[in-house]
Amino acid sequence: MTQTTFTRQLAHHITSSPRMTPEVSSWMRLLLLDYFAVTAGGADRDSAQAVRSAFTLSLERTQHFPAALHGAAGFAAVEDAALINGVTAHGLELDDTFEESSLHPGVVVFPAVLAIADRDGQSVDAVLTAAAIGYDVMCSVGVLLGARASYARGFHPTGIAGALGAAAAAAALLDLSEDQAAHALGLAANMAAGSLEFLSDGSWTKRLNAGHAAATGMRAAKLAAADFNAPATALEGRDGFLRQYGEGLPEGRELCLEFGRGALDTSIKFYPCCRYMHGNIDLLRDIHDENPGIGLGDVAEIRVGVIKAGASLVSEPAERKLTVGTPVDAQFNMPFGAAIALATGRATVDQFDDAPQVARDLREWMEKVTCYTSDALESAFPARWEAEVSVRLTNGNLIEKSAAAFRGAPQDRASWADIVAKAEGLIGAAAAGSLAASIELMEAQGPMTGSVHLVVEPV
Repeated sequence: MTQTTFTRQLAHHITSSPRMTPEVSSWMRLLLLDYFAVTAGGADRDSAQAVRSAFTLSLERTQHFPAALHGAAGFAAVEDAALINGVTAHGLELDDTFEESSLHPGVVVFPAVLAIADRDGQSVDAVLTAAAIGYDVMCSVGVLLGARASYARGFHPTGIAGALGAAAAAAALLDLSEDQAAHALGLAANMAAGSLEFLSDGSWTKRLNAGHAAATGMRAAKLAAADFNAPATALEGRDGFLRQYGEGLPEGRELCLEFGRGALDTSIKFYPCCRYMHGNIDLLRDIHDENPGIGLGDVAEIRVGVIKAGASLVSEPAERKLTVGTPVDAQFNMPFGAAIALATGRATVDQFDDAPQVARDLREWMEKVTCYTSDALESAFPARWEAEVSVRLTNGNLIEKSAAAFRGAPQDRASWADIVAKAEGLIGAAAAGSLAASIELMEAQGPMTGSVHLVVEPV
């Protein structure tokens, strides 16, 4: 009798031939639009240019270079394209987030399935179905692992759970058997990697974690298709994934698998920074707008609640967060995010790109920020990410705000129009309109390759 391990449960989900529903199909197209917009918008990042220069590329699609680069001209080998596109997509910190497991599925799953589809010519429906399965597996494995546990051990959930998500998506698209899919997951668990050390100096390895996960998952599926095997207990075993990257399997924790659920519960980002900062930025922007002319002299203290699992990313150590030397430093910096939100009413790509200068200009605002933990936030986490802030004015007045969800979360769902507007800000109105129309008009049984009109040069 086959042992019911976690990899076996996941493999069964991968190979169960789920029926694409209108709800899941519509949402997958929205996520695809968001993916292409943030990838094209990030194609001119230094990290994106560097990763493209590291690989052999072709200006034309050929047998050896079948997979398109996203947001830049050229084609690459399949695994190379997945890595390049994953790095590029994650560069702006504007990509989608599955909050409960604190990871970014789109920048891992879409680079994998789109590269395979470029080579093999699968249909739109097959690609979106495989992508939805990848979201399911990546997100559910992340929940099983626990974001707080992986962060505590210095691991980036997108990098490690992402390898399994990409393996699942690739296995589904390649039509692997259940046994092969189980081995693909076990092999991906063995090869997964991704640390948080980028926080020490603002380097680019977080972006690499997304691309590496995409390429690693594809390689795992390729090996499994050739009947290369992996341990049956790759996740829950004594030396398995959950113990290596977390605290083992907590009592009573199980996989929750429902086709499309991972994608449907994925949030959209509207600020180019760590998702843990977004709820407070939402609230402080509201306070700015509701108090016209509010200035530094009006503010005595800014208090922001931070979810404990994200504190090591965005608020600790407090003294270190007052030093912003790179855009990455700012992307993981709650005092910086709070300062720009309350002082300017904005939180834009340009502000994060110019973060060292912006931080110097807003240093006194940042010094007024105090980050704290909250029983209310912790009682809701990880199922819900809530936010709370307060601003004490020099006249003695206290402004308090809270929210039951961040903007773009499933409880405050982003619309197609929201994503089109986001894309317009990244690649221009004409390009965004063309991109959105091509995705909206894709025929389910038509080939994915060539179906999406993506601008080559971001605006």
